[in-house]
Parts: sequence; C-alpha cells; structure tokens
Amino acid sequence: MSHSSGSSLTGRGAAAFAAALALATPGMAAAQQQQRAPQPAQPVQGLYQTSAGATRYATPDGSVRFVFDRTGNRAALVRFEGDPEVHVLRPRMAANGSEIYRTEDGRVMLRVNSQGAITVYTRTLRTGAPAAEEERVAPLTPEAIAFAQMQQRFRQLQAQARRRVGQTVTFIVPAQLSAQAAGVVVDAAERAAEGLAAAPMTTVRRVSITIGPTPRAAVRGDQLFIQVAPQLGYAGRPSSNTIRNIVTGQVQGPEQ
Repeated sequence: MSHSSGSSLTGRGAAAFAAALALATPGMAAAQQQQRAPQPAQPVQGLYQTSAGATRYATPDGSVRFVFDRTGNRAALVRFEGDPEVHVLRPRMAANGSEIYRTEDGRVMLRVNSQGAITVYTRTLRTGAPAAEEERVAPLTPEAIAFAQMQQRFRQLQAQARRRVGQTVTFIVPAQLSAQAAGVVVDAAERAAEGLAAAPMTTVRRVSITIGPTPRAAVRGDQLFIQVAPQLGYAGRPSSNTIRNIVTGQVQGPEQ
C-alpha cells in the first residue's frame, strides 16, 4: 500500500536512541515520493479576530469542557478535557454571519454565531450543545522538551505503541532539535501512535519523522513518513485522525 500527500518528505539526519529508536539511513529520504501536494487550506482573511489568549468553555451540564484558542492567524486550536490531543481547526463562513470550525478531515467541531455564542459538536453531541465561557487561560502551545527527556518519552512511546498496535513500531527522529521543535516532534509521534492504534491490521512498523516547511504524511510499504513544521506549533503536525485515514487508505494526506 502506498499513499502520499506531498512533495518530498526530506530528512535532516536521524539518530538512534538506545534500544528505542533505530538509525536512519541516508537513502531513506530519497525513497520518499515527489508528488505534488495540495496547498495548505488557508482561513478566509478577516474571518475571525485573533485574541491575546485562549478561553475555557463548558456545556451547561459540565459534561464537555474544552479550551478554545484563536491566538493564531492560520488556524484555531481546541483541546477537550480528558483528551491529550490538541485539534487544529479551520474556520469557514456559514449562514447568518456564523463561523464553522472544522478539523482537517472536514468534521464540524465548533460553531460561533455572529454574537459570539459557541456550539460544540462531539461524537456524543452530534446535534450540538451550547458552551458557556468559564475563564481565560494560557494559549495552547507545545511544551519545550530537552533532548534527554525526549529520549525517555520515545522509549515510553515505543513500548505503548507495541502494546496498542500489537507489533513493534520503531520511531526515527532527527538528532539535532531545539527544545521547542522537540516538543512538536514528540507530539507528532504520539498522534501517529494513536492513529496507528485506530487503524485495524496496520502493516506500519517504522515511523520516520523529519522537519520541513509544512506538515506531510505518507505511507510506503511498512513505513510511515511524517514531516512536521515546528514553527507552526500544533498546526505543524498531522492529527491522529489524519494518520489513521492515510494508513487505511481513506485519504491521500492531511490538508493542513
């Protein structure tokens, strides 16, 4: 099975982390396909105002709580309480001056009407529920991770992936990363592990993460290639749903 979303998933060098990560070979990047990728989806200029911080919201019964962050000018972010993933949302205009926020695979997650009232949609709230503001919070940004901490996180992640997927999955990452970039790389690997666990009968055994200008993902044989763009924060890596869809052949790549 081979699926590609993008132009060259080039690497910047990779190194093995004792027993947890495998050594990348120089020919690995050359094996990646050179197909043209769709251009990243851009929000409509002036569609929504960026803010100085993020806000926590909750449904009336308190069953759903989430942080909604519109501090960025390329995408909005949302993190639900109890969910480790930060979801990247793209705004689109809707009727009556409303804004609809969708995930990269098109699922509606939030609606903001012209007065600013928010409706949240989840798998258990398919028709939506109103959400009220609780408090202002810090923006959602990836944590900075030191090199030694990154090594430990990948050892833990590989063990978790083996249990969840049922097979050994080797993660290959760049050796030289700033603490900020390492945070995005680790998050990308965690989202990849979730996506693989959600893909039945996956044949992926190696996940190679490289650095580039935009997020990309592709499967070739038993290898999953992921390109992350640390300067974009959470918007610089594919989501777990994107990884699942690419691995199962449902899509050709993330529209990030």
